[in-house]
Amino acid sequence: MNYTTLFALLLSTSPSILPLSTTAAFLTHPKTPFFAGLRHSFSPPHLRSHMPPTAAAAAENHRPPTKQIAVIGAGAAGLAAARAFLRRSDRDRVRFEVTVLERRPSVGGIWDRDEPSSSSSSKRRPMYENLRTNLPKELMAFREFPWGGDGAEESYVTHRKVRRYLESYADEFRLKDCIRFGCTVERLTVLLNPQNSSDDDNGNNDNNEWPRISLQWKVHDDNAQRQQTFDAVCICNGHYALPSIPPLPGLSSFPGPVRHAIEYDRPDEYAHKTVLCIGARASGTDIAREIGSVANAVYLSDSTCRQRQHFGNVVLLPRTTRIDDGGAVHFSASTNDEEEVIQGIDVIIFCSGYDYDFPFINENLNLDLQFAPGERRVRPLYEQLWHAKYPSVSFIGLPHSVVPFPLFEIQANAVRTAYELQFAGQSGILPSLSERLEAAECDASSGGPEEPGRVQDTHYLGPHQWDYCRRLAKLGRFYDASLENYIATNKELYDCSGRERKAMVPGGKDTYRQTRFARDDDSRSYRILYSEMSSAQSV
Repeated sequence: MNYTTLFALLLSTSPSILPLSTTAAFLTHPKTPFFAGLRHSFSPPHLRSHMPPTAAAAAENHRPPTKQIAVIGAGAAGLAAARAFLRRSDRDRVRFEVTVLERRPSVGGIWDRDEPSSSSSSKRRPMYENLRTNLPKELMAFREFPWGGDGAEESYVTHRKVRRYLESYADEFRLKDCIRFGCTVERLTVLLNPQNSSDDDNGNNDNNEWPRISLQWKVHDDNAQRQQTFDAVCICNGHYALPSIPPLPGLSSFPGPVRHAIEYDRPDEYAHKTVLCIGARASGTDIAREIGSVANAVYLSDSTCRQRQHFGNVVLLPRTTRIDDGGAVHFSASTNDEEEVIQGIDVIIFCSGYDYDFPFINENLNLDLQFAPGERRVRPLYEQLWHAKYPSVSFIGLPHSVVPFPLFEIQANAVRTAYELQFAGQSGILPSLSERLEAAECDASSGGPEEPGRVQDTHYLGPHQWDYCRRLAKLGRFYDASLENYIATNKELYDCSGRERKAMVPGGKDTYRQTRFARDDDSRSYRILYSEMSSAQSV
């Protein structure tokens, strides 16, 4: 007879037939594996008073405390954060209840494309009709939820497939149960206790270091205001919502439409026109390629270009410098020191990226956070993740030029570890307040990881993302050989994809997106299952 069967028999036996002390002794016996650590929770009410006082107290003390976590945004970063905090283990020191606040009616963040409308100016999300990823899905996927690798379908997928993947991820881990859709967060307030305020010799206030956070939001269905206090908040609202348009002398003199890439959806509205795209990174080159198939001509202005280059219907030009009174566009001098001037441009599209934006945080609130338009820098942050002064506020997903989903996953798990240890009253993983503030100031003034630095590259990682992921994993105490294999394989795939992408020309065929991959984490490598690139080879 096994223990489960015996337990059922004991409960069904009348106390007049089986002595109560016998049942209680069985339930509390240390050799009873089914009930080890859980005896008090599972014993029936009429038996609990018969448990030895020390056993009852131990069972009660074993229950971890519960803390309230808010996640702002249900895009990929918000889903990763929710998953990290909802994961359960017998070793948990703290249990978390998670509330995800999402403005839209569905998950997906930027991958949830706006429905087409008659006016491109009403479009406020960066996804466009024909967008395909510039990273393979085998690389993009969360580590915990692999995607692709069998060669049956393309590795570079449409935005619709990414959206469905995120839906599947949310369904797999039942994340929607904690998401409140149709909620716009309007105000974040740090709940400081003035009675606990005292400065140390350096002017730092350690007593309010982990304050609780109040959030106020509006519910769209009834336009009602809601407020709740949380033990910590993860800000995951993305950084592709506020278009950045750099100053361009004479722009007001341009006679035609001036747009940002966020407004672009389909190439057909640019048919038979002459278009200037300013900015030649991912969105600029892809949009120029699409428009080039229907336009009279497309000029692609790249600040790293030194002379005019022709690629089919797309012409690559140096930096755009100004627009004169007649509406002609001027470009910086090429290698022959001659400024180029082009007349007859019909439309300008700024493919110049986005600024960080947190509409629920402003200078009138008490969270010291700086994110000036044009700087693309958020400060003060420790490890580009925790608010340096109040680490109960974290920002998941700020670094750019990265493989986003795996990085979100690692950031979220590091944040969970930090909060779990802090709320359990154990030795934390973060350094002292003064050390965090010093590190945050160093990061904010460094200009990024490469020389010569510039403020706009503060959150740039690129090839430095792998060491960043390792550092966070070690900080979060979950770095091991398996994770190292995963990170190393990601780097190999990322480098291969980058080489193939950079071999393409703006007006040419999008050949690199035909490559299909399979990853092999055990050997830190990948295989190419199909490719139209002449230089393609497995590693």
